[in-house]
Amino acid sequence: MHRSRRQGLQLLVALFLLTLAALLLSSCRNPFAPALGEARSAWSDQATVGGLLENFRMSYIRRDSLRYSECLACEGFRFNYLDTELGEYSTMPREVDLATTGRLFRHFSNVDLRWLGISEELSAIATPDSLITFTVFFSLSLDVNTIDGHARFTVLRSSGEDGCEGSLYEGEEVFRILQWDDTL
Repeated sequence: MHRSRRQGLQLLVALFLLTLAALLLSSCRNPFAPALGEARSAWSDQATVGGLLENFRMSYIRRDSLRYSECLACEGFRFNYLDTELGEYSTMPREVDLATTGRLFRHFSNVDLRWLGISEELSAIATPDSLITFTVFFSLSLDVNTIDGHARFTVLRSSGEDGCEGSLYEGEEVFRILQWDDTL
């Protein structure tokens, strides 16, 4: 009789462990994840000017310096701005711009960027091997401070051979910012 009681206890422990394992395995499902087939990325393919501008905006909002770097031309990018300390216009190459923007992303906890008045025609441009210059108005919020202004972009949709090794878009035709003038 003592032996059957022991076997019953072992069976009860085994059932408990199996039930616990089943609960743990079934709890790995994320109830907040989208259902299969519903996956939707916040990122565009940058095949249009609108896709480039949306990725630029989202990189600021998410403070994502990797995605920000994907918006800039790998070779020849220039950021032109008024250096208020020197009282003259200066140019920042890509590497310096990436480091500066990375510091901006780390410094502010809330970043929001909104484009104002972008036409559907401009957003839809997808012409291969095209060089386009346009001005956009923006509102940039950094924590509690808001800056309203405009920027002049020169963008290039290259054939995918743009010198961006290891790019998320390697080999694809995408728009990238070649020149950004904040001097207007």
